Amino acid sequence: MKIIHRILKFIQNKPQASDQLGRTLGLGKEDLQQKVSKDGSVSTDVLEKICELYPELNPIWLVTGKGEMLIDDYHEVGKAMENVESQDGIYNVIAGKDVEIQLLKEHIQGLNELIRVKNKLIEEYKNA
Repeated sequence: MKIIHRILKFIQNKPQASDQLGRTLGLGKEDLQQKVSKDGSVSTDVLEKICELYPELNPIWLVTGKGEMLIDDYHEVGKAMENVESQDGIYNVIAGKDVEIQLLKEHIQGLNELIRVKNKLIEEYKNA
């Protein structure tokens, strides 16, 4: 199921959300239905606005389909996001993780080379 389908599922469970979301995003019900029928994508701006308008909507479910649609305790999401103060903060966290991943990959390559050298020495020792 795509994000647009999950948005529709949320709206079906909360009928008043459809009108509010449409007004806020400048979309009518037909526009949203057209996006679904064309299996359209949703911009990050729309996702951000939906998350702002509906704090009870689980953003992880919205994006990935995992977990529950609604959050029982909005404060749990707040705790997870408390270190991220802005959209730039999110990008900085992601960029930092990308750098960390690259460093770990390089470390793994070094360890693999070390294993290769040790295995070669073991073979030479066995053959001596």
